[in-house]
Amino acid sequence: MKWKFNIGLKVVAVIVALIVTVGVGAFAVAASDNTSNSTSDTNSPTYVGSISVPQDVENEKEDQEAKTLQDLAKITVEQAKDSALSVVNGTINKVELGNENGYLVYSVEVKTADGVIKDVKVDAGNGKVLQIDTDNEMNGMEKENEKEKEQAGEKEDDESSADNDNIQEESEQEEG
Repeated sequence: MKWKFNIGLKVVAVIVALIVTVGVGAFAVAASDNTSNSTSDTNSPTYVGSISVPQDVENEKEDQEAKTLQDLAKITVEQAKDSALSVVNGTINKVELGNENGYLVYSVEVKTADGVIKDVKVDAGNGKVLQIDTDNEMNGMEKENEKEKEQAGEKEDDESSADNDNIQEESEQEEG
């Protein structure tokens, strides 16, 4: 009789161990899903543009994508510059029209009198300024992205990691 009783206890112990293991595993998966979602949310812009870019545009060749984005824009590059300069005093370094998280946005880089670079996000549909990032914020995000790439073993040279989903207009500044 003792022998049957010991086998029963062992079976119960194994079943309890399996239940605990499955429960711990499910908790670990849920916790890791939660962590990855909160990280991606902090890197996403908080603004919403007036022009949504269709998802199929990303699959187009670079020159066709640039033309499609330009055709979707309701304001010109000059109007985007004027909007940016209305909120940040300085000199325009670069203007890019691009798809930012599904919205068509001009990214206007402005250098202020004290040398700070500000990236002004202008809605390509109505000219409204959506967000202003300072040089420190942009550098911090770039460093964070670089760390993530290093950890994933995907570190790239700056030259080879060109941004392929935008139109750029650069103006050289004459110095003194």
